[in-house]
Amino acid sequence: MTPLPSSTLRKLEIGCGQRPTPNYIHNDVNAFEGVDIVGDPWEIDFPDGSLDEVLALGVVEHLTYQQVAETFRNVHRMLEPGGSFYFDVPDVPVWCGYVVDHFAGREIPFTIDHVFATLYGWQRWPGDEHKSGWWQTRLDEELRAAGFNDLKYGVNLLLDKGHSRNRFMRPHDAHIYCCATKLVGAAA
Repeated sequence: MTPLPSSTLRKLEIGCGQRPTPNYIHNDVNAFEGVDIVGDPWEIDFPDGSLDEVLALGVVEHLTYQQVAETFRNVHRMLEPGGSFYFDVPDVPVWCGYVVDHFAGREIPFTIDHVFATLYGWQRWPGDEHKSGWWQTRLDEELRAAGFNDLKYGVNLLLDKGHSRNRFMRPHDAHIYCCATKLVGAAA
C-alpha cells in the first residue's frame, strides 16, 4: 500500500509530465522533476477512499483501453465518496473530421501535422504517443463500468477549479472535459 505523504494533501495528479499542478501529489511514468510517484496510474495503491480528487490532463489517451479501464477502477477505489476525477481527452471524431476536411481541400484550424500529433501523440519522449481514442459515449461506458455514475462534461468544470491549458481557451482544439464523481454510498 502506498502511504499518503505526511502532508494533508488528498489530491492526486496522474500523468503530470513536466507540468505538475501545485497542491497535488504527482504521478508520472517518467521521473521528471516534481514527480512524487513514478509508475503506472493503475498500480498506485493509496488506501480505499483516501483521496478527495484526482486530476489527469492530457493523460488518458496515452493509455491502452485495458490500462484506462484499470486506471478508472483504481481512481474510483481511491476516491472517497463524493470525490471527483477531472480529466480531458482529445475528441477523436472532431480530429478525424479535420483530417477528412484537410484532404478534401477544406480549411482546418491547425496544420495537418498538429492534427496528426493530436491523434497519435507528439512523441517527444517515451510514453508521449497516444494508444486510445475517445468520444463521449465511449467515455460514459468506461466510467460507468468503473463505478462512476455522476458524469458531467464541459471545459468550465476545469476552469472553475483554476486549471488552465492553452487548449481550454480554443474551442476548435476539441477535447472532452469530464468530471466523474464517486457517489456517496458507493463501494470502493
